[in-house]
Amino acid sequence: MSATCAPSCAAPAWRAPCPCCGPTAPDVVGRVGRASGLAADVRPAGGVTGALWVARNAGLKNILTLDVGGTSTDVALIENLEPRRVRTTEVGHLSVRASSLDVKTVGAGGGSIAYVPDLTKALRVGPQSAGAVPGPVAYGKGGTLPTVTDANVVLGYLPEALLGGTFKLDREGARRSVQTIADALGIGLMEAARGIIDIVNENMFGALRMISVQQGYDPRHFALMGFGGAGPLHVNAVARLMGSWPAVSPVSPGVLCALGDATTRMRTETARSFSRRVSETSQDEVLALLEEMAAQTRAELAAEGIADGDITSQFELDVRYEGQAFEVPLAIDAETLKRDGLAGVTARFDEEHNRLFTFNMDSAHELVNLRAVALGPVLELEAPRLPEGDGDPSGAKIRDHELWADGAMRPAVIYDRARLRAKDVIPGPAIVIEMDSTTLIEAGCVGTVDAVGNILINPA
Repeated sequence: MSATCAPSCAAPAWRAPCPCCGPTAPDVVGRVGRASGLAADVRPAGGVTGALWVARNAGLKNILTLDVGGTSTDVALIENLEPRRVRTTEVGHLSVRASSLDVKTVGAGGGSIAYVPDLTKALRVGPQSAGAVPGPVAYGKGGTLPTVTDANVVLGYLPEALLGGTFKLDREGARRSVQTIADALGIGLMEAARGIIDIVNENMFGALRMISVQQGYDPRHFALMGFGGAGPLHVNAVARLMGSWPAVSPVSPGVLCALGDATTRMRTETARSFSRRVSETSQDEVLALLEEMAAQTRAELAAEGIADGDITSQFELDVRYEGQAFEVPLAIDAETLKRDGLAGVTARFDEEHNRLFTFNMDSAHELVNLRAVALGPVLELEAPRLPEGDGDPSGAKIRDHELWADGAMRPAVIYDRARLRAKDVIPGPAIVIEMDSTTLIEAGCVGTVDAVGNILINPA
């Protein structure tokens, strides 16, 4: 299991890097892509494209993604089945001018270490991580420091075994480690464990606000999809904080990044600087340049063996108010540009500027860059449909259980996801286990299984 693996990743401990979570280096590559030529979408970008595939099959259009692994959480925003892109990516102290998916990362994962600084005596969680070696105390691999996974074990949110029952957890070891936090704070064991979970959820909440509220989006208009080994364990609680419903636990969430890599469209683009007032620009000139650039990008995909009939061309125009130091990219197709002209472009820019910044200006509009994008065919991979049930999930019940909720231990039920049927309704608190992840349905919420196996969690 690699240092970036999810807590319940199915990779054997001796295998590195993990085939589903991947090493750290491709994370950087996935965000950066390439300055020119064919973009390389790998984890965490693969998680976003996997979420797109799930959203299409589930009939969802607006999604916030919550990819929780062992060391970090990656978040992104998908609007109308289009993920947000950025043109500049920060990698450490470097600023890379390249097209990439807008993925934000925080140091919050199953291996994040909880501690109480001597100076402040206030509980902190992360960004330090126990990684895969020695890992959380509950893994029994020599770890001694309390982690988010240990807190989940103490609270009963993780059952006594993972990976289909083949990986036993050291519950007593987890309790001893979290007790050190409780002693340092002078509170009870369960309160300390819940405090660890609340703090890591707030860290995830902060990252999601960065890509939604701070970009002018209302998170209440989005569903929240949790994946990665630990995403479904936290997605219900974070959805409460965001007001983003339903909270979605997709099928096989621990390997959704790999599915995303398999369903990613081939994409290439080219850009050209074009700094000119819109009022002084000819629509025909802009169209001619865009068509010339489109031919270039289509030729690049054709060189990769893609038939011309399978290639889709799109255009983007970067627009700003004259004198501004930043621009807003607007996607458009040739037919729309011919029909609405540049006046339609400026009207869209005003609308988008107002959404992002809540005001518009009287300054002249200025074109900054022209961009042509060529896309390969979409892989039509249909999700298998589940047999339909009668709404009663009792056939998937493994056993009764107890977990911490609302300040006390509450009765709960553990279910086997492989035995759930479409339309099954699971009242919380409940735990749904599968080989590569664990889904927590909190008290006061209910999970409904859709036609293709996703668990959609909403307030009861």
